Amino acid sequence: MRACGLLLAGGVSKRFGGDKALAVVDGMPMVKHAAKSLYQAFGQVYLSVNTVERGESLSKAASPYVSGFVVDAFDAGPLSGLLTAAYKLDADVFVTAPTDVPYLKSSSLDCLFRHHVASDVDVASVVWGNGAVETLIQSVKRTCLLNYAEKFLNVRKNLLRPSDILRSAGKLLLVHASRLTENPVEFTNINTVEDLSNPKPRGPLQGLVDDSLMITSCSKYFSDAAEKTGKGLHYDAGLDYMKEAATYLKHGVTHLSSHAFFDAAKTFRQAGKAEASNIMEQLGLLTEEWMETQV
Repeated sequence: MRACGLLLAGGVSKRFGGDKALAVVDGMPMVKHAAKSLYQAFGQVYLSVNTVERGESLSKAASPYVSGFVVDAFDAGPLSGLLTAAYKLDADVFVTAPTDVPYLKSSSLDCLFRHHVASDVDVASVVWGNGAVETLIQSVKRTCLLNYAEKFLNVRKNLLRPSDILRSAGKLLLVHASRLTENPVEFTNINTVEDLSNPKPRGPLQGLVDDSLMITSCSKYFSDAAEKTGKGLHYDAGLDYMKEAATYLKHGVTHLSSHAFFDAAKTFRQAGKAEASNIMEQLGLLTEEWMETQV
C-alpha cells in the first residue's frame, strides 16, 4: 500500500499564545521536527492547512521535508484535513500527526503503519494504559475516509471530531503504546510554553489497557446512531451511543467512551429527554475526570 504522511497544521494554538508550529525546539521549528519524522518513515509528506498563506509559511519552515500542502475543503475542524486529503491526494493510506509532537520518532510512525498493514484494518491508532487514544495520530485507509465523508459527515454536524474516523471504522486497531516506544514522552503534545521546558508523558504504559486491541463491535452502534439522527430519531440515537460507550468501556478505552457518552447527552437533549441528558452529562464528566487522574 502506498503511504503518505499528513501533517495536521490547521490549529490556532490558543493555549500556547502564538503559532506553536513555528516555535523552536532543539534548533528547529516544531513543524519541521514532525515533518522530518513523517518524511523519514514514508518519503512523502503533505501539510494540511486552513489557508494558502499558512501553507506557504509552514512549507518554508518545514523544508525540505514536505512535498506541498492541501487547504481544507471542509468546515469540520481537525477532521477537515483528513477528509480533504482523501479527495485531493493520491495514496492508499495516510499516516497523520499534529505539528506539536517534536519528539515523535519516525520508527514509531513506521511501526504503527506496519501494524496497520499486517492486521488489514481500516484504521490504526495508539492507545495508552489509561485508555487514552492518540486521535490525531492515525494510519488510515483512504477508502475509510471517503466512506466517512459519504455516510456520516452531514448527519454528525456539530459532533464532528477526528475520533469519528476511529469510531466509524468497521475494523479498528488500537496499537498499545508499549509496542511503539519505550519512552512515553515521545508522544508529548506541546500545548503551552511551559511544556517546552517540562514535557509530560502522554500517558502511562500500564493501566486498564495492557495490550493492543482489535475492535469491530462499536462501529455498528456509531453507524446506527448517525442513521437515526438523520431521521430525527434522537432518543433512539442516544441509546445507540450509550451502547457504543459501554462497549468501549468494556475494553478499557475510556477516551472513545467519553466521546460516545458526550454524543449521547447531546442527542438526548435534542430529543427533549432532560433526565437522560443529565445522567449522560454526569457520566461523561466522571469519565473525563477519571482519565485526568490517570495521565
